[in-house]
Amino acid sequence: MYVATETGTERSMCIEQVYEDIVGGGIIDPDDFKTTTTAMGEGSFVGKDSNGIYHIVKTALIHENAGNTATDYKVKKGHEFVVGDVIVDSDLAGASKAIASITTTETDYDTITVAVTLGHAVTTADCLIQAASAQSAGAATYKYTPAGIAMNAVDLTKDNLGCGIMVRGTVNESLLPYKWDAILKAKLPLVRFI
Repeated sequence: MYVATETGTERSMCIEQVYEDIVGGGIIDPDDFKTTTTAMGEGSFVGKDSNGIYHIVKTALIHENAGNTATDYKVKKGHEFVVGDVIVDSDLAGASKAIASITTTETDYDTITVAVTLGHAVTTADCLIQAASAQSAGAATYKYTPAGIAMNAVDLTKDNLGCGIMVRGTVNESLLPYKWDAILKAKLPLVRFI
């Protein structure tokens, strides 16, 4: 049997060029993902905890503008947020609040609902990101600060699997598995997004 592909590779690769990576890569914590997610995609942003374990940096791109009194945030499909995660706007201007519910019935977007507003307007160019804890406006911190980009996919059904982690290089932004806004991409200043 003969199989041909148009790209000449087995998959579309979002990592275009690697100039520097973390020696030995890192172990990825599978508990951060939705229960239905079986693999972390190449190109995921990851951050490290105090024990040296890497975690996905959860984000969701805003689908529809929301004002500073909103409690419902429409976000693009394809995020890893679950009820109970704490969210904040990516520039940490608003309050961080726990997700009360997520409605997934629409085709193009999910609606993330918090009991109390984040108190900061967001636009379709912005992302929500996972925060460390619920805090008042301006006091939130990221749960995991982006430390690099996963260079390969990780099977989340197996324990203690790691991946290569790029800290300097070039990625094809259109192939990233999760969306990032300009504020978050600036957290990795040695990575070029094309």
